[in-house]
Order: sequence, then structure tokens, then C-alpha cells
Amino acid sequence: MTPANVSAEDYVFGPASEIWQVNRYATGLLFGPAAVLLQVAHPRVAQGVAEHSDFRGDALGRLKRTLTTVNSIAFGTREDAEYMRKRMTAVHQRVQGDTAEGVSGKPRYSAFEPDLLMWVLATLIDASFKGYEFAWGPLSLERREHFYRDFRKFGTYFGLGEGEGPQNHGEFVDYFDSILASDLLGSHPLCAEVAAAVVRPPAPLHNRLLGMLVDFLPIETISFTLRKRLLLRSTYSTRGRMAMLRALAPHAFHILPKRLTYYPEAYRAEHALRR
Repeated sequence: MTPANVSAEDYVFGPASEIWQVNRYATGLLFGPAAVLLQVAHPRVAQGVAEHSDFRGDALGRLKRTLTTVNSIAFGTREDAEYMRKRMTAVHQRVQGDTAEGVSGKPRYSAFEPDLLMWVLATLIDASFKGYEFAWGPLSLERREHFYRDFRKFGTYFGLGEGEGPQNHGEFVDYFDSILASDLLGSHPLCAEVAAAVVRPPAPLHNRLLGMLVDFLPIETISFTLRKRLLLRSTYSTRGRMAMLRALAPHAFHILPKRLTYYPEAYRAEHALRR
């Protein structure tokens, strides 16, 4: 909860930061489902999700919780961010176990593995860039660099040290492209199983109906190769709905009020600072 009297210094980032400027718009929702698919396409992430969550009964829960966590840190006070850090640490401590047969890597997996934390962070960065540019046009390399630096600071709240992984935006692009081009993503049957529940949740009914309505988002915003590995199909229906979204959504973000185009956490934070 944002205090009644706050200043920019009370926030981890603040209104002048690129993470605030880029992520305040709910455009990230357009590519958030694809980010989740990219995450669970990593076999070690997929196993953690399969064994430590009700991914069949709460398939969209990961996306909802990730959005809440991201926005609570990005637009929250330092106190909010510390609370989310402790909460995530407690959750991640339970996510560990023996690595399944056919899953590469160490014999035991853990949510605290730097490689896995970096990959999850990378999918969120990619979704942020694509979502913003979907509505507002290309980001300059300078803004991308500043955003990346902000997000590496953000990643420390997930448990990823700033010294781990790519150290600048250029290195990040090379890293991300190399993972996408490798044989890693979707290389275990668990990946497709979890991905199917994300795209078309089997339960409860309201999630199932929502999945039928927006299944085109994750399907049409990942590559053909990954879609094939995850046993997902692009159809006339998914392509048609995506084309309609591409035609209408950018205009909607330009003309609708902030209350409808901002994430609630971002709207409340900006309102608190104005007040």
C-alpha cells in the first residue's frame, strides 16, 4: 500500500527511470503470456512449475503473480520491494528437487540457479520491450541500455546478482538470441505439457473461457520453431485475432485515459506523487 505522503526518493526506481517509463503501460500484458511460455520452455523451469504448483488448476496464476511481483517492485516503495523480496525468497526456497530424467543440468534443480533466474528475467525484459514498441514505436539503443540496467537492479530482488549474466544490453541481445537458437527450449515433454495448460487452462471454468479468448497471444508471439516444439498450432482464428489486435491496440493505448492503459500499481504511484 502506497503511503499518503511520498516522494520520488521513497521508490526503488521512480518516475524518471526507464523501467517506470516503459513498464507503466499495460502493453506488457500483450507479450506476458509469451514470456511465460518462454520460461516454461526451459526444462528446468518447467519441472519446477510442474512439481511445485497447481499448473493444471491454476495455469494463469504464474502470470498473475509475476505481474503483481514485477509491478510491486517497479512502482512500489522501498518497503514494498523489500516485502516482495522476502515473499519471493520464501516461495523459491521450496522449489527444489531431483532433476527429472532427460532434463539437462545438475542432478538437483533449484529456483535459485543463476541461469534460471537470468532466463526468467530475460523473458520479462523481452516482453517489456516488445509490448512498449507495439504501441509506442521503437526504443532507442540508449533507452534500451538504461532499461536493461534498471532491470538488472530489479533482478536483485529476485535473487539474481548484478554480476551474473549479460552486463549490458548488447550482451543481453546476444545471450537471448543464443538461447532462442539453441536446442534447449522445449527439449523435454514437460515443457509442452505445462505450456498447453498456460495457453488453454483446463480449469477452472473462467480461466478456461479466458484461455479460449486470448490463446492467440502466446501462440502468435513466439517463433514457429518454439511453437512446433511446444505442440502449439497457429490457425486462421489465432492469426486473425492477432491481426485485429495489431490494428486496434496501438490506437487504443494512445486515446484511452491513463486509468485504463496503465497498470494499477503504476497509476496509483503516479497519483500518490502528484498528490
